[in-house]
Amino acid sequence: MPRPLDAGGRAVTVAPQALFAELPTVLAQGTAATRSEILRRLTDLFLAQAGAFQDEHVALFDGVMAVIVDTVERHALIRLGLQLAPLPNAPIRTIARLVHSDDIAVAGPVLERSTRISDEVLVDIASTKTQAHLASIAVRRALSVVVTDALVGRADLEVSRKVMANRGAHFSETGFRTIAGRAHLDEALALLVAGRGDVPAEVFRDMVKNATDEVRRRLARCEEPGVRQRLNQAVTAIGSQLLHARRRAEAPGTATPASPAPDKLKALCEKARSGKRGDVIEDLAVITEVPDVAIKNLIKQGSEEGILILCKVAGLAWPDAKAVLLALTGSAGDPRTAFGTFSGLTAETAQRVVRFIRLRKSASHAEIRRLM
Repeated sequence: MPRPLDAGGRAVTVAPQALFAELPTVLAQGTAATRSEILRRLTDLFLAQAGAFQDEHVALFDGVMAVIVDTVERHALIRLGLQLAPLPNAPIRTIARLVHSDDIAVAGPVLERSTRISDEVLVDIASTKTQAHLASIAVRRALSVVVTDALVGRADLEVSRKVMANRGAHFSETGFRTIAGRAHLDEALALLVAGRGDVPAEVFRDMVKNATDEVRRRLARCEEPGVRQRLNQAVTAIGSQLLHARRRAEAPGTATPASPAPDKLKALCEKARSGKRGDVIEDLAVITEVPDVAIKNLIKQGSEEGILILCKVAGLAWPDAKAVLLALTGSAGDPRTAFGTFSGLTAETAQRVVRFIRLRKSASHAEIRRLM
């Protein structure tokens, strides 16, 4: 194991475990420059043997580094982030300190490359940090649905382009619809949406239908076979849709069902963040087509799972679902457990439970668990 360093950066003969006891003195006696040098040497020692370290060895370095990183110069943190980002066994606590930095020069490389960041942390950063942080997350090698849901909810146009260009990013239908809603005004983003084979046909069709003439012309000029094929299919579907709509309108005694209004979700989320419990119940009942008495029963039972299922059916991303849960129950419970439940829910499972609640106008905790 490496030998610890004193306030002057010199190696001393002390057992590694003693470094924790010596650290307060070292930090108190040394300058920021000295502490930066200590961190540099510790990092170099770690990098030299990282591939051979067991978890307990990594944890020992982590315990020291996580304390020092708050006391060193900016250039030392930038260097540390660049060095630790690609390591599969990088110290987790230290990585967490780096990615939560408001300085994108520190956080950026780690957000882009480190595999030591959980989805929960990525969602938190995507929900609270700057667009520069979101842009770094957008280019990660792989992104889960729960992360992209949080990302696209706050993304500006540049970040939207980056994440849509990322072939390792997976999206929910809600995520795709959010991006497509921006793409009908932006040629570059529309081309990126058109170039993805995993975009639901209905989402792509709606984007084309609502697109500006400039965006449509740019899509029509694209020479990629896949894009041209999807565009032709979308145009054909739009024509059929308009024809059917006309026939329904001409037929006596028929009515076209209204599409869900996007502003309803926005209003729901705003009311949830304002803590308007009664309004949240009413809006959630309308959006999910579940009786408000059933939602009140779920709240009375303390059924976090039931509420999260309604949020999933409503098409909410995790940050908004968390706000709804907090507004309805007064607590988000254990955030890790709630996050795990929500991210693990499939649309099929959520719809199955909601159909049951609609029929029964109520559901016990045990019944919900049995249906999941």
